[in-house]
Parts: sequence; C-alpha cells; structure tokens
Amino acid sequence: MEREFLEKQGLNADQISTVMAQYGKDINGIKSDYEAKVSDLSGKVESLTGQVNERDKQIKELGNTAKDNADWKAKFDEAQKTIAEKDKEMQAQILAQKKDFTIQQALTKAGAYNNKAVMAIMDMDKISVDDKGNILNVDDAIKAAQDAFPQGFKVQEKKEAKPAPNIVPTGNATSETVEKKPSEMTLQEQNDLYRKDPQRWSQLFDK
Repeated sequence: MEREFLEKQGLNADQISTVMAQYGKDINGIKSDYEAKVSDLSGKVESLTGQVNERDKQIKELGNTAKDNADWKAKFDEAQKTIAEKDKEMQAQILAQKKDFTIQQALTKAGAYNNKAVMAIMDMDKISVDDKGNILNVDDAIKAAQDAFPQGFKVQEKKEAKPAPNIVPTGNATSETVEKKPSEMTLQEQNDLYRKDPQRWSQLFDK
C-alpha cells in the first residue's frame, strides 16, 4: 500500500499514518503465521525422517540376524511388508500436510479472511499432485472460490498507472525559439502571433 494511493482517496496525513500502521500490523501478523506454519511443517518432516532412519537401521540389523534362520526370515519378510504399508501411509501424511500448507499459503496471498472457511467450499478435486509431489492447479481452484464466494476475500487494490513523465528537451535555444523580425515572418506566423499575443503583434506591426 502506498501513501500516494491513500492521498488520492482524500485522507489527511494523520489518517494515512493510522491506516499505514494498521496495514503494517496485518502484514506482520500474516508473516508470523506463515513462518510458524513453515517451522511446524519442517519439524514434522524432520521427525518423520528421523523415525525412518532409525527404523531402517533396525531392519538392517534384523536382516543380518535372520539370514540363517527360516523362522526369523518369515517374520522378517512379514515385518518388511508391514513397513512398506506404513511407508505409504507416512508418504500420504507428508503429502497431505504439504498440500494443506500450499493451499493455505496461496489463500493468504489471495487475501482470504478465513482460510479454513474458504477451503470448505473449494473444489479440492481440481487440485492434483504430479509424480514429483508438486501440488497443481491451486490457483485455479482459488479463483473459482473467489468467483463463488467473493465476500470471503479482501478486495485487492489495483495500482493506478502513473502518467508518463513529460520530458522537456534541455539545452541552448535554437533558432526556432528566437522571435523573427516582422519582415522575415510568413503570413501564417503573423496570424499565429496575433492569436497568441495580440499585444506583441501590435508592437511589431502597428508602427
């Protein structure tokens, strides 16, 4: 938000300062909430990664023990099957958290008043995930929600285009800027001078 925009709305200096201060608080609040969510998500991923590493270490030790024992090998194979299923669940959990975080981040950027309320009316089927775990079509789903529920979003300010600066050439005056003698003027130039400056025309021609 720019002071110039607020000035154009007719606000005085005190009102502008109040609006800018409140706007700063809102932005800082959004930033803090965003950083907290990033930290929380990073912590969960770190914890899950640590659990996987510890589990893989135990599997390796168990595999070495079970090599020469058929009974142990059967248990080991069953354990591996269970672990593979748990891995799928864990990956799905991480992906769900990533998807939720991506959507909430995009909603905050779009100016949603309440992310959860907007997510409740969003068509989540529009949002997909590719083979690399990238979340797709989030912006399209949010645009559809904005069209269906515009009151759930802050009005986005449109910056007014500033007029192009009027560049005035500088430098020494050319012959065109120097007033000609009456005898050197064309009839058109005389008429132009009469229209622009009748008094000067009289000084030159009424002698």
